[in-house]
Amino acid sequence: MADGSNLAKQAVAVDSASSKQDLHAFDIDDHFTNGHYDQRFMTPYHKQGASWVKVVDGNLQISGRNSFFSQVSPSIMGTRATSMDYQLQTKLEFHPTHYSETAGLGLYYDSNNWFYVRLCLSDDEQELVLRILQAKLGERIDYIFDEVPVPNHVAEIRINYRQGKVTVEYRFTDGVWQPLGKEFDLAYLSDEGVNGEPGEIGGFTGLFNFIGAVDAFEHRSHGDFAYYSVKNNF
Repeated sequence: MADGSNLAKQAVAVDSASSKQDLHAFDIDDHFTNGHYDQRFMTPYHKQGASWVKVVDGNLQISGRNSFFSQVSPSIMGTRATSMDYQLQTKLEFHPTHYSETAGLGLYYDSNNWFYVRLCLSDDEQELVLRILQAKLGERIDYIFDEVPVPNHVAEIRINYRQGKVTVEYRFTDGVWQPLGKEFDLAYLSDEGVNGEPGEIGGFTGLFNFIGAVDAFEHRSHGDFAYYSVKNNF
């Protein structure tokens, strides 16, 4: 307290100049140029380690492991969502050799509830495509009819989150941003929406953003992320 005590007061005076909040203090813009990644990254269900996540040649390299439905070692690097209105963005290079291998950007509540914009092989495994996969109360929803081919194995992905509504955009090298799919209602990615479904993981009681990878064979493929950006809008 201003008077040097720790006693509550009936009335307090606030210095508006010194107490003004920096509304963008929670923004993240990490290009992994210092040989390490931002300490605000968190990982559900297990520890971070160089065996599956590390900075290599200025990229954050994430080796795929278990499905995001799994509570055993999913390859996820996430940061807390700190606003109801923000933009999440990354650039990714990915070279899968099997349909089970994916890498991308998403929103995560727990192992039964998430939203994943990922690079993966097409169903005939002939080309790399960008496709959205969703988990809602344990149900798997794959938006196969919205997929787009990815040239040169590189794409930028952007998620726009506003009051529980989400739109997805993508672009390729020196291109313009294009929409992917419809507007998605993801308000269920919350304590209220999940309503105690099995899989809630304690410390991560709210929504968080992530970059990650999946590989049923573990470590055979990895995604190289050039940057990770979260910009809060107020």
